[in-house]
Amino acid sequence: MNKFEFLKEWYYKEDDRKDCLNNSLNIPIGILTAVLAGIYFFSNKYNYSQESILLKYSFSIFATITIVFWLICIYYLLKSYNDFYKGYSYKAFPNANFLTKEEEDLKIYLETYRDDLDPSITLNILVQQNVEKTLIECIDVNVYNNDRKSAYLHKSKVHLLNCILALFILSVLFTINYINHEKEEIYKIQIVKNEIMRNDQRRPPPPPPPRQEPRIIKEDKQPTRQTPPPPPRPRDH
Repeated sequence: MNKFEFLKEWYYKEDDRKDCLNNSLNIPIGILTAVLAGIYFFSNKYNYSQESILLKYSFSIFATITIVFWLICIYYLLKSYNDFYKGYSYKAFPNANFLTKEEEDLKIYLETYRDDLDPSITLNILVQQNVEKTLIECIDVNVYNNDRKSAYLHKSKVHLLNCILALFILSVLFTINYINHEKEEIYKIQIVKNEIMRNDQRRPPPPPPPRQEPRIIKEDKQPTRQTPPPPPRPRDH
């Protein structure tokens, strides 16, 4: 087995694993948003005034349990994503000139101690050994971080299931209350008369209709010229 290839593949797999763990948070966040909307809807529409004490307290207890599980799930999601805003410190290669700098340093070392080293040792072997050491150091840190993220994500999913189960029981209690004591919505409609009058005064009245009706034209008759009516005769005294 090629040690260098093995370490390189492991390094890239841990890097992909980190991205998968971060992307897997999208579904729990969407479910938690829906659960929060359900808690708000049930709590707002529940008829507390006409329900029995037992069912009323049962509804309040399960609503509280659902909220507690919701908060715990949010906490573990934040721990999984960024260690509750502390952030995870992953390790990678220093920079793009890493190999060039290693070759320069090891070339000087090889020229200095060539007589004391094994003749089979070449510059490429020394560079590969240093790269392997860097890979091992990066893999150890990245595996530890990914294991922590995975453990926190697992705990958040467990409490998410508890949250969904508590919400289901809450929905059953809400359905019983809705069937027996449906809450009537009361809407306030306030009409301000003065405001309506002011609005009416600002609007101009409609224009007057035409005083003359349309002229009727019959096809079997010739049109006649319209002449103005004669002036009125003066009265005799």
